Amino acid sequence: MYKKMAVLLDGSELAEVVFRYALELAGRMGVELELVHVCRPQESEQLPMRRAYIEHMAEILCAKAEEVRKKYGREELSECVRTHGTVLVGDPAEEILEYVEQHDVDLVMMSTHGSSGLKRWNLGSVANKVIHATRVPVWLVPVELREDIISDTLPGRNLVVPLSADDNSKVAIPHAVNVIKQRGAEAESELVLLNVVEPPLVTVSLEALEMFDKRRSDMKEFLEETAKPLRESGLTVRTEVLVGDPAESIINYLRDHPAQLLVMATRARTGLSRLVFDSVTEHVLQLVKKTPLLLVGE
Repeated sequence: MYKKMAVLLDGSELAEVVFRYALELAGRMGVELELVHVCRPQESEQLPMRRAYIEHMAEILCAKAEEVRKKYGREELSECVRTHGTVLVGDPAEEILEYVEQHDVDLVMMSTHGSSGLKRWNLGSVANKVIHATRVPVWLVPVELREDIISDTLPGRNLVVPLSADDNSKVAIPHAVNVIKQRGAEAESELVLLNVVEPPLVTVSLEALEMFDKRRSDMKEFLEETAKPLRESGLTVRTEVLVGDPAESIINYLRDHPAQLLVMATRARTGLSRLVFDSVTEHVLQLVKKTPLLLVGE
């Protein structure tokens, strides 16, 4: 169960979307929120104004989260989500990592693109450093987050988990299940376990085609075996084996089957789980502009 989430606000318009999304999740999941903003040293003269802004946002969040709690009938949650606003001074990535380590944060939420002064927060800078170095899951909010995801009105409320044949990729599954359960949404959510098999070359032998068919069959069996205990626990689980380029296949699937959340492992050794460290995940994050992504490590 997630207990404390650090929400990184950089003052951009997208950060306001992150705030609204975090508000909805906090009210639904009962997570304590730490609103964090980092000033670079050259911006330190703005500290009083920025502290006032963050503290004001924390007050708003606490009040609004109570409305969300009542909307979903989560009477077992505390009446006011605990919130705190913090403004730090220094290098954004370093300050964020130190804050997470020292304040028992078990989840970080940030935008995939934002702005801090003249600097961009993107996967080539702050977010990239945080993803690679932090020990906790990172919840990335995309550029054009769907309104029905923010308001939690997306039909189906699917959570998609790409897997490889490597068991290390399964580390993402407990996090997806935890999100479903902590939101109190077991009855209305579907967990989708997905794999992408790359097709053979255009000119291939009969033997190569048979091997390709076997890979698809083996992967379907692997996904079904993985799904079995989840179904026995009462969750609704669907398995999908797609054919094509991994990144494009994931993107196309999310376009045709809008999901509440995409959950991926980041530190497993093979297959899709490795994508966060290469250009494929960058491609996914650039093109999937309406679906949040939860990245988790081993």
